[in-house]
Amino acid sequence: MLPSGRAGHVASLTHMLRTAPVTIRRTVLVLAVVLLAACQSGSETAGELPPIPALSVQSISPDVRTVLESARNEAVADPTSADASGTFGMSLHAYEMYSEAGACYRRASILDDRDGRWPYLGGLVQATMGRHDEAARLYRSALRLGQPPYPVMVRLGESLLAGGQPAEAEAAFESALDEMPGSAAAHFGLGRALEANGDLERALRSYLRASESAPDSGPVRYALAMAYRSMDRVADAQRHLALAQSGRPDAPSVRDPLLETIQSLRQDKRWHLQQGLDLEAEGLHEDAIAAYQQAVSLDPNYLQAHVNLVAAFGRSGRYADAARHYRQALRLDAEAVELHINWGTLQATRGEHADAIRSFRHGLAINPNSADLHADLGSVLQATGDSVQATSHLRRAVELEPQHRLAHFNLARILIASDRVPEAIEHILKTRVPVDDRTPGFLYGLADAYVRIGEIDQAIASAREARDLARSMGQTDLAESIARDLRALESRR
Repeated sequence: MLPSGRAGHVASLTHMLRTAPVTIRRTVLVLAVVLLAACQSGSETAGELPPIPALSVQSISPDVRTVLESARNEAVADPTSADASGTFGMSLHAYEMYSEAGACYRRASILDDRDGRWPYLGGLVQATMGRHDEAARLYRSALRLGQPPYPVMVRLGESLLAGGQPAEAEAAFESALDEMPGSAAAHFGLGRALEANGDLERALRSYLRASESAPDSGPVRYALAMAYRSMDRVADAQRHLALAQSGRPDAPSVRDPLLETIQSLRQDKRWHLQQGLDLEAEGLHEDAIAAYQQAVSLDPNYLQAHVNLVAAFGRSGRYADAARHYRQALRLDAEAVELHINWGTLQATRGEHADAIRSFRHGLAINPNSADLHADLGSVLQATGDSVQATSHLRRAVELEPQHRLAHFNLARILIASDRVPEAIEHILKTRVPVDDRTPGFLYGLADAYVRIGEIDQAIASAREARDLARSMGQTDLAESIARDLRALESRR
């Protein structure tokens, strides 16, 4: 028997969410949110006003402490201001001090119980700490207070799913999609909720929609692979598993202006370094350079930022800038192996093979067990015609790292030149996974190797796969080159 009163209505609505058709569930969810928020209204104002959190000086670096102390001083100077307490909470949130940030958000909610920002941000930190029931409660309060529903509904769905309520999560993600139909995050969340509810066919469709908007998301591709595997569609499962291995490690992000504001508060050098790495992964090289430079401006002796700038400036063709940061990094630590890898790679790109060899050998003197250094040195020695030394280093690279794709491919090229094609094919086959922007070129090389031993059917299959991948990755010139050779092969057959 259901409880009476407002709680009984809420329980009834929860039961409806589990049993009603999807179109009804969306409406029911909105009603449930309102009723749940009404049941809990006043909960943010109940109890004592939390104190403004103190800062643990020992655990905070000086550059971060300056930022946080400034925000805390403003909160202390105006203890009745919800904005001052909430802004201090946002600064703490930005620097991943979640418990302290949560206290500030609760304080701000009590001081101003009409501002939906504070329960929403409070929900974010509670979810980060794994307290999903509390997070869901706060998200519902934020919705009642008029926070934009799209990001809140996605967060609510995630917390409901994590809290073992997939039916309610499904309705939340559906409502988020009503607000933003193309959201990869909402489609991915909906797929997970549907799968938890046992509806694998609809889950697969949601994952496919998510992959259309976020094609490089590893978690989405992995979810697709597992769904296809459950349906015994082995080839599809293997294809998406390969894409998952080469994709980005994060799930689709939620477009969330308030969270972006918090992230923009970060001012420490490590944050800017990570921003640079993320931007480079997205192909935004100039933006990455700006992020690394910001890190250096905060700490002129930040070695890793200088090391990254050598590679970033090299990719942008700004060799003088790369050389300036190389010299600075050398002064800071001449034994930094990554520095010698980056500088050697830059010199090899410029055709300065002697400088590249010198840099790679310097790196190997520091770390003789670096597979990357052996592979890079082998590649440059191969370009200079020293196939004996090149083979030695490339073989050492694959001994140290059996899946080192570039070492396998370059070793295969040497073996083909020595008319040892079957052995070369064994090495090229090890370059097929993971699938990334280099894979079409590797498959093209595989097709050429098959042609050399008269295996035309296998050559055609590899060339077709290479052509299709090149097209899907926007490598137009390579795709056209493969297509021309493919037509010639097909005419021969």
